Amino acid sequence: MDCKRIKLIIESKLENVSLISMAINKLCSLIHLSAVESYQIELCAVEAVNNSIIHAYGREAGHEVEVVFTLYGDRLILDVYDTGKAMDQSYLKKANISSFENDPNDLDNIPESGRGLAVIKETMDSMTCETKDGKNCFTMTKKLRD
Repeated sequence: MDCKRIKLIIESKLENVSLISMAINKLCSLIHLSAVESYQIELCAVEAVNNSIIHAYGREAGHEVEVVFTLYGDRLILDVYDTGKAMDQSYLKKANISSFENDPNDLDNIPESGRGLAVIKETMDSMTCETKDGKNCFTMTKKLRD
């Protein structure tokens, strides 16, 4: 099947995540997506890259995080690669929107992290994670409407 693909690579520094954010936003603007859908996909890419930097690399600079944006006629696939610590597969199963449920009267105890996978699961049509030959690949797929 015919596709268009672009590969983006950043060093594992959180300040570089904005480069991925801007690039994904511009790439999404070239597709027939609403502004909200483009923002949601951008947010998912940012969450996945943040997870690579924070969890796979332990915030250690000097490593690569690679994002591959692939556009098919009927879907968009974002692959985020790193060579750090592999993700525990149970996190994918546990990720759900209930992680957003908090007591609105207890603002001091709202968790600051742990919601990225739930956002991705809610926004994208599928997400998978696999490790092969020491390289982790987190894949997110969004079906495109006609």
